[in-house]
Amino acid sequence: MKEAMTENKERLARVQMLCKKYKMGSFKTIDYQVEFKDPPTPHYNILYIDSKHNISYCPIYKSGSTSWIYNLCLLNGITEEELLSGKEQISVIARRVMPELDYPEADEFLKKTMKLLIVRHPFERLLSAYRDKLENSVAGREHGTLYFNRKYNQAIVRKYRDKSHPLPTVGEQVIRRSGQPGPAGTEATWREFVDYIIATDLASYADDHWMPYYLYCTPCLIKYDFIAKVETLERDQTYVIHRMGLTDKIRPLWKHKISNTDAAKVYFKQLTKEHVRKLHEKFKLDLELFGYSSERYYDFATSST
Repeated sequence: MKEAMTENKERLARVQMLCKKYKMGSFKTIDYQVEFKDPPTPHYNILYIDSKHNISYCPIYKSGSTSWIYNLCLLNGITEEELLSGKEQISVIARRVMPELDYPEADEFLKKTMKLLIVRHPFERLLSAYRDKLENSVAGREHGTLYFNRKYNQAIVRKYRDKSHPLPTVGEQVIRRSGQPGPAGTEATWREFVDYIIATDLASYADDHWMPYYLYCTPCLIKYDFIAKVETLERDQTYVIHRMGLTDKIRPLWKHKISNTDAAKVYFKQLTKEHVRKLHEKFKLDLELFGYSSERYYDFATSST
């Protein structure tokens, strides 16, 4: 608990220091030439605000969001049976008990509630989003893979497929999940998806599943009380729940716990070191704000073209 408390203070201080360094959020000045575009106000409508239990939570998808939305539902009287029934997505159920709020009501609650943010290494989150939403348009349709296939896959393949570059093979550069049907064969590869991300203005055209943290949850505008990390989530959740005074009501959860398989080793070998350098530039501020390094991913990248 003491270690979690110390690390949380360090994470909060680091974010404030870097927001000040880049003159973002409350540190913005009229005459400063900004390096990073940030929104003028928080995205109030994406927050889950539970005024009864004094919690505001910004859900970064692919970073423990299902677990925390699940617990917030339990706190607000939704039964586990309903949450596990599969009739509705948990986020839909959650919005019934914690409707979207906007300014000024949301702003007032933010001043009073304890604010939680959970982050993950940006590259790992990006890979997780690709694998869950784009890699296989046949499996997981209840989680929106068909929508992502129609909106992104077809356009990415048309624009970024290089017929001279061999497609990755199963086992060598693609991990298939057991018990799931294979993909249709028309989906974008990881490399093609990365090419798309590199070429896209993420401040204007990013999906919620890969929008940079500083743009989505605006940590330079919202002064969070807790910054947890997926990499230390079990410890961090225990600390957060204790500090919120909820140990008798909810428990640490990890609905989609990370596999022991280091998927990054398999997928990043499809990329060149230049791909990794450009990804670093895309997510530079998130990497800095939350103390992540891209070093190991350069080692994984082995493609020469």
